[in-house]
Amino acid sequence: MYDRTFGTDWEEADLTREAAIDRAFALGVAAGCGSARPEELDRILEAFPGAYERSMIELAYDEGRTKALEAPREEPEAVWEELVDGVGTPRTPPLPAAFPGALSELTVTRSPRTGPPSSLDLPRFLRK
Repeated sequence: MYDRTFGTDWEEADLTREAAIDRAFALGVAAGCGSARPEELDRILEAFPGAYERSMIELAYDEGRTKALEAPREEPEAVWEELVDGVGTPRTPPLPAAFPGALSELTVTRSPRTGPPSSLDLPRFLRK
């Protein structure tokens, strides 16, 4: 299933983060259907040395595997078709919607407020 849809003749330099996430999700689906390919997952993970990218790839793999194991059908091909379309795009997002935007939600990335601080911003010992 995975080999037929994606192939394994890709180069590390050509693999984008989005493509790696899609491939990892599909590998998870294949693993949930009984066709695990751990060497392919390792190869995808090696293409991204950063911890953030690696964790997103692992999360996408886990999500695909979980969805495949929760699928009510017994036929692996039917589960694959339900979760991954013919060109390899997941039919549902491989990562939870809030996760990719989580870093932009951190207060570290926001500009500081202007104006005087409110009483809620002061530590308790300074409010006396």
